[in-house]
Amino acid sequence: MTIRMQGSPVEGRFLERPNRFQAIVEVEGRKELVHVPNTGRMDEMLFPGTPVWLEKSDNPNRKHRYSLKFVNKKGHWICIHSALANRVFEEAARSGEIDWVDGELRREVRFGDSRVDFQVDGRPSTLVEVKCVTYEEKGVAMFPDAPTQRGQKHVDELIRATEEGYRATIVFVVFMDFVHRFQPHDRIDPVFGEKLRRARLHGVDMKAYICRLDWNNIRIDRELPVFL
Repeated sequence: MTIRMQGSPVEGRFLERPNRFQAIVEVEGRKELVHVPNTGRMDEMLFPGTPVWLEKSDNPNRKHRYSLKFVNKKGHWICIHSALANRVFEEAARSGEIDWVDGELRREVRFGDSRVDFQVDGRPSTLVEVKCVTYEEKGVAMFPDAPTQRGQKHVDELIRATEEGYRATIVFVVFMDFVHRFQPHDRIDPVFGEKLRRARLHGVDMKAYICRLDWNNIRIDRELPVFL
């Protein structure tokens, strides 16, 4: 099963990003203020003149007519809509493309003072946290692209889950198709990287998946090796 955008892509060229949630894009010779569905920095790919694909909304009540969905880097398209990573994982899990998910899959399960993205019922149950990866360097996918205290907290929660008898897995959904491995971005967030290494020692599993993607098809393609 695949995740699809609505309508046809609207071509544009990125100009600037006044804040985390908005960008100014040239569309058919005019400047448009568009929504950015990703709060990461993305400094390594959002340069003035960069080709982008936008999704146009016909909802007159929306603040922005367009949302920035894909960015072109090195001739490849990267999906930057981070919230889609959970949907891509869920579709792959429910369709059997991810074979270690064996049991009922439930969304947004409370654990401690957090909510974990998914729980796979079983003996024992598995708690799953999904992260969207859009950063690439020399063919290596990395996460995060900005310091993430929220991500650090999620890793701590999964460590605690293993101590309470759960299984736990962190899934990195890589929204590009031209990388060969995944690793934590220690230069950006060394604390997150250290927590990942500690989590592995506590039995937290880590999976990374490269995606096959274009405007009409975003789906998990294959597993990537994880280097810590």
